[in-house]
Amino acid sequence: MRLHFPILLSVIMFIGVLQYAIRKARGKNERADKAFWKREAEANNVRRKPLDDVEYLSVDLDRLPVDVLPDDETVSDCIKNLRELAEEKIINLTGMTNTDLKMKYGVANLTYLSECDNRYTTLIQTLQKWADHLWEKGQTDAAVRIMEYEVSINSDAPSVYRRLASYYNKRGETDKILSLIDTVEKMNLITTKGLISDLKEYTQN
Repeated sequence: MRLHFPILLSVIMFIGVLQYAIRKARGKNERADKAFWKREAEANNVRRKPLDDVEYLSVDLDRLPVDVLPDDETVSDCIKNLRELAEEKIINLTGMTNTDLKMKYGVANLTYLSECDNRYTTLIQTLQKWADHLWEKGQTDAAVRIMEYEVSINSDAPSVYRRLASYYNKRGETDKILSLIDTVEKMNLITTKGLISDLKEYTQN
């Protein structure tokens, strides 16, 4: 079956545009890769720098509902883990890559900083596990206290902000939802834009 000339011309033009787009994307990726590896090479040569501007986190159990269901196995395990974390150095390095850390603090500090950041991740996971469990047990107010504490230490768990926004919305506490939005806007998260959009919906109901 023979193609009419206009159709054939359209096909040829489409293929040409597609090939151009592929070459352009490939070139962009190659430039990005080259820039990344150049910066990584520079970072690997940065000497140890002082950690004077690092902000350490402390686990404040006085702000948490340790008296709610204390005999519950899940609750007691979470509290035990938090008490252990309270004795360790914790740093929130959300949004910073290993390359960023090496550039700012030197290669020699990377392992230490990574360990401190891993403890922060463990801290957030433990708090969220505790909050989820209490929520399921009907201890809503206690769960909210934990999630509000997470927000105060800049948790990067989107579910925390969405659940709190839903809770505040039902109570007519729009000002607290706006405060959540303000907190998220100041954080360097991949999910920031979508999360803010979700939170704003709760202020319109």
